[in-house]
Amino acid sequence: MAKRTLLLAFHNHQPDGNFEKVFVSSYEACYRPVIDLLLEFPRVRCALHFTGPLYEWIESHRKDFFGKLRALAERGQVELLGGGFYEPMLAVLPERDARGQLGMMSDYLEHNFGARPRGMWLAERVWEPGLPRLLAAAGLRYTILDDGHFRYAGMEGHLQGYYTTESAGTPLGIFPSDKELRYSIPFRLAPEVIEKIAALPDGAYTYGDDGEKFGVWPGTHKWVWEKGWLREFFQLLSERTDVVETVTFSEYMAKNPPTGRVYLPTASYEEMGEWALPADAQRRYLALRHDLEQRGQLELAQPFFRGGIWQNFLAKYDEANFMHKKMVYVSDKVAAAGGPPEAVRELYRAQCNCSYWHGLFGGLYLGYLRHAVYTHLIGAEVLAEAIAEPRVVRRDYDADLQEELLMEGPALSAYVRPADGGALCELDDRPRRFNLLNVLARRDEGYHGKLRQAAAEAKGEGAPAEPQSIHDFSQVKEAGLENLLVVDRHLRLAFLDHFVAPGITLEAFAGERFDEAGDFASAPYQVLRAQGAEVELVRAGLAYGRPARLRKRYRLEGRKLSVRYHIEIEGGAELAFLPELPLFLDTEAERTAGPAQLDTRSELTLHHDWLSLQLSLRCAPATTWWRFPLLAASQSEGGFERTYQGTVFAPLFRHTLAPGAAFEPELELEIRDA
Repeated sequence: MAKRTLLLAFHNHQPDGNFEKVFVSSYEACYRPVIDLLLEFPRVRCALHFTGPLYEWIESHRKDFFGKLRALAERGQVELLGGGFYEPMLAVLPERDARGQLGMMSDYLEHNFGARPRGMWLAERVWEPGLPRLLAAAGLRYTILDDGHFRYAGMEGHLQGYYTTESAGTPLGIFPSDKELRYSIPFRLAPEVIEKIAALPDGAYTYGDDGEKFGVWPGTHKWVWEKGWLREFFQLLSERTDVVETVTFSEYMAKNPPTGRVYLPTASYEEMGEWALPADAQRRYLALRHDLEQRGQLELAQPFFRGGIWQNFLAKYDEANFMHKKMVYVSDKVAAAGGPPEAVRELYRAQCNCSYWHGLFGGLYLGYLRHAVYTHLIGAEVLAEAIAEPRVVRRDYDADLQEELLMEGPALSAYVRPADGGALCELDDRPRRFNLLNVLARRDEGYHGKLRQAAAEAKGEGAPAEPQSIHDFSQVKEAGLENLLVVDRHLRLAFLDHFVAPGITLEAFAGERFDEAGDFASAPYQVLRAQGAEVELVRAGLAYGRPARLRKRYRLEGRKLSVRYHIEIEGGAELAFLPELPLFLDTEAERTAGPAQLDTRSELTLHHDWLSLQLSLRCAPATTWWRFPLLAASQSEGGFERTYQGTVFAPLFRHTLAPGAAFEPELELEIRDA
């Protein structure tokens, strides 16, 4: 009988909103062949976790897969893990939704595979000390976390078996996933991995990690399948039962008591702590980590050397916070409506965690994933609540202790931020379930120095013989990405009001190489009126070194938003006024277009092909329009790449303002079905 037990868990996930081709290629490259191989090796026992978006795609497109999975489960070879159905970050959900997501997955597994789960996969292993009560109430007995979580609690040495923790007397089992195994499988030769396990002290060891390592991550398909790594590994596990045996997690818990008691701090895996830090702090963190490593002290310091927590992404990226708070707002609406099932499912789809953060994976930087979140949120809102007449809801929408004005109409909603330039952070077309302001500002990221270095060193050198972990991967996908490293001084909100020098150029404005001639952009405005279809704001400030006063009035009418300005400058001025309108138009034309100046005109007509929309932008008086794309160089599992974040449209109003006179430009945006 082997004295070492290996507990294997494979977590498989594709986010809601991902491209169909990604689901297809991942299924063929990884998910299907892993299941087929497990059927060949009945002695290899493990736990499998598939997230809801993946289950739904498989059920619709590859239903025969369910029969194979059911066979593995029925013969006790595979244990299916539960979790939040749409892979939400449980720690930041309203509790009613967290309970609902867990129950939805358990119901789904019972319906399709005949048993409710006893264990669960925790999204991104984001742990909170209060989770045991929530998970146990959902009928779950255990979860799997990285051994790094345990190190932060001061535990040392090889961690074996499972530990108990509790919240207010409600217990939960936690299996520690071994870091050495996670970094060895499948990146070391299969016999080396078996020998590594054989060299461990007697006991039970957990491996739990992404299933995509077995064919989807860059370079792994050739290694895992064409060179036969996983087949060899399963063969060795089947033959070397004198060294190691595999069992399921529930089977192990039924036969073995817990190793001990532990209380873990708020944490995720090590890299997530790094990514959650602000850019400057991230660079200091990495420099200190490198210094400790060079001095041979990293292992000693590791338990006390931590980055940030996942929730910090909501501070690091205002746009992530806007999505999250929209989710909370819509959740309240759905609950108030009694939880209509269709609205609940749309809400839960929008809670898929991937779009709310950014690290090695594109996540927040992938506009189509953000678009999916907003589509589901607006869909849930429409299903939960019909709006008969335009209204203004006063609410601290983004939880910053400042009141926002939510203009909501039957067809269009506009969210006004008086404290932030009196600008809009969201503009929802309800018929098409489309947030036109789903735009991400360009930022300094902690990895940009790595991009500059990688771009300088890119010589087209051959790939290594063995696959690299994506944590070590730094390919630059195209030349010149370092030229995209522009940092926006403001969030890219709609109708931020810029007073600029009359000689400003498009290139200077787009590249953030200009000086403000006023103090209105992102500054606080006062609310004069907020009722029905209108919101009116005012700010007294400075423009061109003189006292200035600006009023602007938003009005909703059907699928049309109008903005009327009233500008006064003491003593008059030669002014150049530049309000900006950033729009998410993720089309091939916008992704490839460069900056452009459109000579004097009163209307622009834009076509959004895959949403079948026509957008009309109008201004009075007629003037020159500037447009330029917001392009970022972001990090992904495949390397550094160009990502489209939106297109800025800005009418440049040049006007000679006489003393005592006012300038009153108007803007209008109208949406029609194409």
